[in-house]
Amino acid sequence: MATDAELSAEDYNVAWICALPDVELDPARLMLDDEHTTPSIDRNFDDTTYICGRVEEHRVVVACLPEGETGNVSVSRLTYPLFRSFPNIKIALLVGIGGGVPRPSRGGNPLDEIYLGDVVIGFPGDGEDAVVYYDRGKVTVDGGYERKGRVQDPDWHIKQALGILQSNHRLKKTKFNNHLMKPNEFPEFAMPERDQDYLFKPEYHHKKEGKSCESCDTEQLVQRPKRTDAHRNTFVFHKGRIATGNSVIKKGERRDEISKNCGGVLCIEMEAAGVNVNGSCLVIGGISDYADSHKNDMWKLHAAKNAAVFARELLHTIQASKVKTIREHVRSEKMPVLAQEPGPETKLPSTIALDHNNTSESDTRWMFSRAPPNIR
Repeated sequence: MATDAELSAEDYNVAWICALPDVELDPARLMLDDEHTTPSIDRNFDDTTYICGRVEEHRVVVACLPEGETGNVSVSRLTYPLFRSFPNIKIALLVGIGGGVPRPSRGGNPLDEIYLGDVVIGFPGDGEDAVVYYDRGKVTVDGGYERKGRVQDPDWHIKQALGILQSNHRLKKTKFNNHLMKPNEFPEFAMPERDQDYLFKPEYHHKKEGKSCESCDTEQLVQRPKRTDAHRNTFVFHKGRIATGNSVIKKGERRDEISKNCGGVLCIEMEAAGVNVNGSCLVIGGISDYADSHKNDMWKLHAAKNAAVFARELLHTIQASKVKTIREHVRSEKMPVLAQEPGPETKLPSTIALDHNNTSESDTRWMFSRAPPNIR
């Protein structure tokens, strides 16, 4: 194995992308076995500060947005130089927090329910899209909803590894608890008490300014199978569809509408499309709220920690030698344009089209088109 000093940008195969430096960056760094000096890159082209390191045999580049910047457009600006400065990136993981979307009870097992602190993996396993845009569709004349745009699914090797990881988890062969040891040394990542996990009916809105739900009516809580102290040390993750867009969702009714329009989702987030214009990625979201008016910051760090732990276990499942066989990330020669920074619920133009005529499973080309006239 090459020493730290001998590593070049070409030696790194995994991109670990996060959006919130005050929430998601620390857990990412805690998952690294060690950190490397950032190799030499063209600073005339790329002035991003990266954290480089190792997860077992994988060489990983951690990239994070500046504080205060979020959304698909900002992430596309981050990942465009990333994939060019580190040309052999084969796996891209977007690891962070998101809003959970409750689903109907599945037989009374509380581990099947979406709770705060759980992790949602953007891969439903039903043959349909893994990550979809929630703000680029249109209502049809018959009252239905036509989705427009999709995010490229994870690579086949990632999907296969997810199946192995699930099997390992069922057979109690995963190492989630081992990965939790380092972040558990920091009290800020501790799990809040379960009685601070409030899921209210979607039509019931927060009743008082501030982040506490002490003044909210507990009669409006959704009745669901309860997690007990016996579940406290159980690592829970769900595979499912994720919706991405450029707005923070803070209404339960809107959350449920998005889920219905997008074919049933388990998580809503804001950054996936920005990574995807530069190549496929897997979205890993720790559930920090329910995308309603009751959201607060209490669960953010714990949820971000769990998302990072899942990413670490996934990399543990994938043999580093196999990563080199994954197809190369497809890159445009020009900076991709997603859209101008939108306001709340702005309809984004069709900035990305898939070239179906010249596309195969091993060769996917993204074409960037129809940029807004005031963006160059």
